[in-house]
Formats: sequence, C-alpha cells, structure tokens
Amino acid sequence: MEISEIKNSFSKKFGSQITFDKILLKVEDYKKELYMSNDLLFSLTYMAAISTANLTRDRIFSSMSEKKEYCPSVYFNQIRELAQNWHYDYAHACELVSEKVTSDMLREMFNRLSNAISTGEPDNEFLTKEWKLFKTKRKDEYERDLETTKEWSNAYTALLVSTSLVSIIVLLSVILYNLGNPARTLYSTMFVIFIMSVLGVGLLFKGSPKDVRAHNLKIKSKEQVFIYKWLPHTIILSTLIVVLFTIVPAYINSAVFYIDIKGIGMILAGLVMLPVGIYARRDAKKIDERDESYTTFIRSLGSIVSGSGLTLPKALLKIDPKNLGELRDMSQELYKRLGSGLDPKLSWEKFVGETGSYLIYKLTNVFVDAVNLGGDAEVIGELVSSSNLEIVLLRMKRERTSAGFTNLVIPLHIAMVALLLFIGKILTVFTTIISKLFTQFNITGTQLEGIPGGLGGMNLGIFGGVPIELLGQFVVVTIIVLTISNVLAIVAVKGGPMYLALYYSVILFVLSGILMVAIPPLVDRAFSFNSLMSGL
Repeated sequence: MEISEIKNSFSKKFGSQITFDKILLKVEDYKKELYMSNDLLFSLTYMAAISTANLTRDRIFSSMSEKKEYCPSVYFNQIRELAQNWHYDYAHACELVSEKVTSDMLREMFNRLSNAISTGEPDNEFLTKEWKLFKTKRKDEYERDLETTKEWSNAYTALLVSTSLVSIIVLLSVILYNLGNPARTLYSTMFVIFIMSVLGVGLLFKGSPKDVRAHNLKIKSKEQVFIYKWLPHTIILSTLIVVLFTIVPAYINSAVFYIDIKGIGMILAGLVMLPVGIYARRDAKKIDERDESYTTFIRSLGSIVSGSGLTLPKALLKIDPKNLGELRDMSQELYKRLGSGLDPKLSWEKFVGETGSYLIYKLTNVFVDAVNLGGDAEVIGELVSSSNLEIVLLRMKRERTSAGFTNLVIPLHIAMVALLLFIGKILTVFTTIISKLFTQFNITGTQLEGIPGGLGGMNLGIFGGVPIELLGQFVVVTIIVLTISNVLAIVAVKGGPMYLALYYSVILFVLSGILMVAIPPLVDRAFSFNSLMSGL
C-alpha cells in the first residue's frame, strides 16, 4: 500500500486529511528544530563562503534559498520572495520572517541581519562575523548539552542499579510474604521496570547533543550498502529468535534440554546481529576518520587552487595523499572522474555519497558552489575546514564521555543480570524443595499460622505454591528489558547512526545469554539438597 493510500484510509477512519497533514507537519517541524543549530552553522558557512565572490545581496539570498538540505533555507526563501517579488527591503523582510520563526537562534540571527542591513554594513563582513559568533555560541551550547548528558548518564546508572534491586526485592517479597496475587505483583513490577527504562533512555536522548554523523543519500558507503541491505532481515530474524527461543519457552512448558534454551536464544540473536553490527561499528569509525581527514583535505585544496590558480581536478592531484587518511582513495577516484570529463556535479555527489559522512555532505557543496561562483578558494577552504574541525573536536569530547559511560554500563549490566539470575534460581530451588516437603508431609499453609515468633505471618505456605514458571517469566522479561534499555542508552550518549545499536546489541545479548546459560547450573550445584531429600 502506498503512503498516499495509507493517509487516505487513515483520514476516512479517524478524521479529515487536514488533521493528518497537520500531524505530519508538526513531526517534520520538530525534527528540523532538533538539528536547527547544526544547519544554521552550515548555512552561515555557506553564505560567508559565497560572499567572498562579492555577490549581490539578491544573489546571496537566492543561492541560499536553493540549498534545500539546510533547514533555514525555507526562511531565507521567504525573505527573498518578500524582497524580490513584493518589493520589501531586506531589512524589513528579515524582521517580518523572524516573527514567525520558532527557533530562538535563527530569530536572533535574522534580527541582527536586519540591523546590519539597515546600518549599511557590508554583507561579507557581517556574514563572516556572524559565522564566528555563531560558531562560538554553538560550541558553548554543545558543551552545555554534553555536561547535561554526563549528569543524566550518572542518573541512568543509578536508575539501572535501582531497577535491578527493586526487581530482586519484589522477587523475595512475593516468595516470602503474602502480598496478594503473586502473578499480578510480578507483572506490575515488569511494567514499572519497562516504564522506568523508557523514561531513562528518553531523558538521555533528549539531553544529549543533537549531532548527525551519517547522511541519508541514495549513494552510500560500502559499509552502509551492506547495512541497509541486511538490516531489516537482521532485526526481524533476531526478534523472532528472541520470541521463539527465549520468551515462548518462559511461558510454555517446553522440552527439557541439556542447557537453558532461553539463554541460547539470546546468544543466537546476538550472533545474528553480529555481521551488521561489525559493519556498523566499522562504518562509524571510518566516518569519524574521514571527517577528521576532511579538514586537511579541504584546506589544502583551497590553498592549492588559490595559490597556483589550478582547476579543482588538477589541484586534487597536488594534495599529498599521505595526509588524507581514509579520504586518500576517494580523492583519487574523484580526480579520475573529474579528469575524465564526467559531470562535476555527479562526480562530487558520488564522492560525498561514498564517504557516508553527514559533515562532508553538508560542507562539500559549500566549497564547490563558492569556488564555482568565483570566491576566494583559500578563504573558502579556511571557512569550511574551520567549521568541520569545530564539530570534529566537539565529537572527540563526547567520545571520551561515552567511552566512560559504556565501560561502566556493560559491567553493571553483567552484574545486575547475574544477580537477578542468581536470586531467581535460588528462589526456584527453595520453592521446589518446600513444595516437595509440603506434599510429602501433607503440610498446609493453615497449619503454619499458629507458629510463634512471627513466622506465622510469613508466606511459607505459599512459598511452596508460587509457580516456578512465574519466577522464570519475571526474570527473562526483566533481563530483555534491561538489555534493550542499556543498548539504547549507550547509543544515546555516544551519538551516531541508530544502526550502531546493533553492535552493542551483539555484546549485551551474547553476554546476557551466556549468563542465562551458565548461572542456573552453577546455582544448582552450589545449593544441591539431594542428600537431604533422599534421607527424608
């Protein structure tokens, strides 16, 4: 079914087409607001770069309006239409559009632009100063968001420990004391754990710096081609494995195997995600290296074009490949395409797509367009490389924070899952033993009510009556919720494409599965009461 058909059917069932379109529009606006800071930096870099060609104000606004990949281009297009079609002066047009802008940063920039135009300040001088100003403000904003992420990451680790302890306390309470219906209590606790995990991960995503690393173009890197080809199959297959081999056996009395099939299901799910996870990690690492090398690449290209007067294809040949790192082979391929007389636009699009980098995608067009318009290549290269370097350095700071968080969450996850399995298995062992004792000696819960010393208030009668399957279900569901939650938390703090979650899913799912396979037999050996039961 096409998207238009879905929209029409939804509109007929739940309301008008206008209502559905409004919802979609609000979602799109929200996405734009999230990354407005990044796109505003790219927009100012673009305008400052093309202004070195001494373009007219009409040409600057027209060129900026055509850059649909930048969110602010919509508002610049409105200013252009007011000035060129409705004969408003640009200062008044900037004021009018700023009143409808929801982003505070963009509104303030339009107000400053309006004031600069009114006072007669040259466009190139204002745009260069505004670019420097906004770059400083964005750096401060990113660092403040990073500090917030650190605080929320500390809170999440505390929440993780608290959630696990609550699970263990509820398990003990249900077994030892009469808290009503055990099934209702445990399922309610599962729901509470799920809500706490969702809130924790949501706060991490909300507080973390908004930074895209991988583009969404049709042309992609080799790793991204593999990832997007197998990602749907991997997610579907791993989900089916978890459901069939982990969740279903916990709820249905399945055949007895030599090892716990539920843990095998977690391990198999992790192994299924392994190929895509490895490619995701490799792609993220290469993107970071390419972004770092791009600073040298674009600065050198601008200096060579400006100093020697060479064209872009010939200037590419002059760049020392030893300094290009991950971009070395790609720059050589770009030279071959441009040198062969292929369409320059398509050649640059191929280069940008194969890098897989969002930064290179946003900034390459700045350099190419500005040089083609006659701007100073050396100044343009400095502008582009400076914007790129600023973001790369901020990402390095975030990487240090995320590395510490990841190295803390993974051991904590192992400890919490192991403890949950240990307590759950011990309770299962004692429940089984006491159930056998009650059955063998015909003991009922009413016979224990008269025991002095407070033991009568304990739920010893129900201790032998709580279904073992219910304990297993609680433990399995809690482990799955914690595993998925921790994976998403790591990705939220680290940043990068969402398919990177599969890499961390491999680690946590396999570790959880190994613990589910190994810990119950160890507990059985450590707390074996075969001699006691045989002597009764």
